[in-house]
Amino acid sequence: MLAFNMDPEINAWIDDQEDAIIDFLRQYITYRSPTEQEQEVQREFVEPFFTDQMEWDSIDIVDVSEEQDRPNINGRLSGKSDGEGRTLLFNGHSDIVDVSEEAAENWAKDPWDPIIEDGYLYGRGANDMKGPNTAMIWAAKAVMEADTELSGDLLMSIVVGEELNQQEYGSIAATDAFLEEGIEIPICINTEPTNLEIHTKSAATFDFTIEIQGKEVHTSQKNLTRYPQRYGIPVGQDVGVDAAMIMADILYELRDLEHQWNLRYRDQIYGSGGYQTPDTQGVGPIGINCTIMEAGDYIAAIPGHAKIEGHVFYPPFVDDRELWDEMQEVVETLAATNDWLKEHPPRMSWKSVFDWPPYEVPVDHPGCKALGTAIEATLDEQPVYSGFKAVADNSYIQHECGVDTISMGPGDISMGAHGPDEHIPTEQLMNATKVYAAMILEWCN
Repeated sequence: MLAFNMDPEINAWIDDQEDAIIDFLRQYITYRSPTEQEQEVQREFVEPFFTDQMEWDSIDIVDVSEEQDRPNINGRLSGKSDGEGRTLLFNGHSDIVDVSEEAAENWAKDPWDPIIEDGYLYGRGANDMKGPNTAMIWAAKAVMEADTELSGDLLMSIVVGEELNQQEYGSIAATDAFLEEGIEIPICINTEPTNLEIHTKSAATFDFTIEIQGKEVHTSQKNLTRYPQRYGIPVGQDVGVDAAMIMADILYELRDLEHQWNLRYRDQIYGSGGYQTPDTQGVGPIGINCTIMEAGDYIAAIPGHAKIEGHVFYPPFVDDRELWDEMQEVVETLAATNDWLKEHPPRMSWKSVFDWPPYEVPVDHPGCKALGTAIEATLDEQPVYSGFKAVADNSYIQHECGVDTISMGPGDISMGAHGPDEHIPTEQLMNATKVYAAMILEWCN
């Protein structure tokens, strides 16, 4: 185990500030900040807190947008000038998935008026990821309030653009701003909700589209399109072709392919239960999600077209081209046995919106080991190393900026992230704050 200098006074200070920490998160949530509308929360809430309530040596606004309305907030607490300390970067995004009026009907709570009930704080962004951001901000504040002099730099980026894959405006720009100052960053902790597990790998994802051309006909004629008739009466594709029914067959085939993938791909960290002890996410690393479906134009006409748009999640050790080729093969095999599709083949495309790479950091990376030590010392439990089943800014910080990035944060994606009644356990929020503070002391000294 690494040496660890735990400061009980910092933990006591964090406990004393519980009401203030929760109040901070509640205020944070009241700012409605969907992607591309982050300016208000960043300028009116995060930046003033960094400036007035914290003791950063420098605070920079990094905004590479044309309209200068996508500000990232960077803070730097400089370490000693002897150069012996290690630099630690924390990263988290302020943008959230919006809640439409229709979606709000599925909420039992008000998404913008956070409340605490049975130990959970409810509100949009509580889990993904204003809650985790709150923990890292207050961990840094705790270290500052203790007047602890660090040997290495402590860096923090509160960024924009994550939810719509706009990292060029967010995490890439914010991280590059530090790197352009000549700062070497050996590890970044992105505080996405992980149930306080250390996520050393993530999924990757790509989007896809499948389109079927059919042939419209009055719905009263459907029997002629499907069943034999007396000789001389038009049948089948001479009458009409139901594109929606063909698409239904494709959906069943894709479901079976997804099942095969889940049996095929296994890994010690990602999708098999965590290491060294079981994780809390469940297994199954692959999903073929057909999320948007449309067919037909008129209720009294058999659909003359059908289209699905979807989203594939897959493990970091799998070639996405191989997966896409198999999806195409499934559709082409079906088409080979359908007289209509032989002449009107399905149209398929991928990577038009999402092409999100994975991240991957070895479990024995010094940053992983230090964070594991902080968890063990703070929570008196063994750290769990597992994989993030979704995607995160880590991938771009690692691939585009060259900074190894892992995730550990309070909450869990299953706690309403992108859905109704999003929430975070307040106990985890406080525990994460203590672990982050411990990590700062462990790593930067």
